[in-house]
Amino acid sequence: MNVEHETTLTRWLDGRSLPEGRSIEAFKQAVTQQLVKDFQWDAERVAEVRISLLQLLEDEINWGMDRNPTALFASFYRLDLGEGVIREVMDWNERPQAAAKLAALCLERAAQKVWLRWTFGAVNTTRG
Repeated sequence: MNVEHETTLTRWLDGRSLPEGRSIEAFKQAVTQQLVKDFQWDAERVAEVRISLLQLLEDEINWGMDRNPTALFASFYRLDLGEGVIREVMDWNERPQAAAKLAALCLERAAQKVWLRWTFGAVNTTRG
């Protein structure tokens, strides 16, 4: 796993704890799987890339803005990244900065989805 990706997710986790029995490595893998699902990427190809997940997201966003905005925004929708947030980032930033900020927001949102699912899933299973 790339250091940049690791740092971003570790920073996001700061102050949050994972449910018992869940490792940081498993969390990072689950976040990657969440992004693969929401962006409809080929999981095998993602596993083969030699760039960070954050850079992959940024590249995907830049590509989507140029060539397939409908699919890109569908990915944002599946990730549940708010339309207002997307609009604000795009309105207040030049294109390269907007893509970088949106990539970071996508990574954080995927982390949040996994963490919430794990945390509340752990609570629900302990109650029986």
